[in-house]
Amino acid sequence: MLRSITRAFSAAARKFRASEKGNVAMIYALALLPSMAAVGSAVDLTRAMVVKMRLGEALDAAGLSVGGTVGLSGPEMTAKAQKFFYANYPDNELGTVTALTVTASGQNLVTVAGTARVDTAFMGLFGITYLDVSVNVEVTRESKGLEIALVLDNTGSMASNGKIGALRSATTELIGILFGDQNTPSHLKMSLVPFSQTVRVDTVQFLNNGWMDTQGLSQYARVNFNNNMYAFAVWPTMSNKSWGGCLEARPAGLEETDDAPDASDPNTLWVPYFEPDGPNNPPYSGYTTYVNDGVTGDQDTRLKNAAKYIGQNRTNPNSDCNMQRILPLTNNKLSLQSYVSGMISTGYTHIAIGAAWGWRTLSPTAPYTEGSDYGDPEWTKAMVFLTDGLNTIDSNGTWHRSNYTAYNYLIRGTLGTTNAATAEANQDTRTRTVCTRIKDAGIRIYSILLEEDSTRAKNLMRDCASDPSLYFESPTSAELTPVFQAIAQDLSNLRLSQ
Repeated sequence: MLRSITRAFSAAARKFRASEKGNVAMIYALALLPSMAAVGSAVDLTRAMVVKMRLGEALDAAGLSVGGTVGLSGPEMTAKAQKFFYANYPDNELGTVTALTVTASGQNLVTVAGTARVDTAFMGLFGITYLDVSVNVEVTRESKGLEIALVLDNTGSMASNGKIGALRSATTELIGILFGDQNTPSHLKMSLVPFSQTVRVDTVQFLNNGWMDTQGLSQYARVNFNNNMYAFAVWPTMSNKSWGGCLEARPAGLEETDDAPDASDPNTLWVPYFEPDGPNNPPYSGYTTYVNDGVTGDQDTRLKNAAKYIGQNRTNPNSDCNMQRILPLTNNKLSLQSYVSGMISTGYTHIAIGAAWGWRTLSPTAPYTEGSDYGDPEWTKAMVFLTDGLNTIDSNGTWHRSNYTAYNYLIRGTLGTTNAATAEANQDTRTRTVCTRIKDAGIRIYSILLEEDSTRAKNLMRDCASDPSLYFESPTSAELTPVFQAIAQDLSNLRLSQ
């Protein structure tokens, strides 16, 4: 095209020199020069516009790749941007790339800028030998609020193979990635829910708000005591001892819901965790004992004797109630990091209880009300759910058939059976039920099965996740931090702002 334009221009010039038309020839020549300049410039500008479009497309790809990966250093962001940019703008494309920069502004904004040089074909005749084309692309992390519940297995088995230490490190890393350099962001809240065979709550908060069954009216509140006694009636008879904050599971399917506690329905209230003193040995063995029976008779009669606690200065009723208390949703990064360092390993595994309490911290209804309303378009809710094992019942050969947990003794039938294997299967069913309800509420679940190869556990945790891609199967302790990093990256939803 340039050669044709040049030939036309030369022919017109020769015609101008040979013309004898006087004024007509002069006018024609003067009109021709700007016309030819406009045509040639249009060709060069069109080439520049093509470069600008292709440059923008390549920068979009680079910006999305960098913005979608949180926690990168400056050099790492640049390297990642270059990889995606040049994959979309190969060297044989029109225009020569002269600059590519990546900058991050705070935690939410990434800017990728590029410049390409386009050699001119016609404008060089006028001293303009090239054109520089520049494009800026901004990638903004989703500005919607994010509420995250970290539901973390703190059972006794987490003490093996360095698992509890790895969990502390990985959780701290996840907090650091999501919060970045902001200590109290307005758009991010996180709760922490350690669980084992029970969970622990703030005693003052739950008592003052009327969420506890202080009258012993719930279905199972009196099954471990005689003389119409119950835990909150027994504790005052002891010497300077009181409830430690752990809970039994609610009856009648309420443990698998986020139904708010209601004084008009005692089953919706929580019964305090109180591990009874078991029958003495002799005549009975296999029980946890810490005071004298005070009576004779069969195993249940001895266990239920409420009078034996009078004047006793014992912490045993709060046995296995030494995990961290549930930390409700907060936007305080330092509080979260400090809390994580205090996680310990204790007790057996009741997965459904942990999931349900994680849900309650995200719910807008009591007992925790820090969560946004379900369906609020300005907030996204998510749960990171980790366990290292199966639902368990620590069964034994005693008359009560198991040790005491949030589901009481196996003989009490709170899991719908007195058979240990069936009780564990029923726990799996409850776990699936609560996970389904959480997902139906619009909460995104990431599930992690840590160092466990059981097919039963794998199926349970995979089904609990919102999508199979959000299930992480049997990572080792060493692999846990990369797993939490991947989850943090997925939680950082993005959108192009320009």
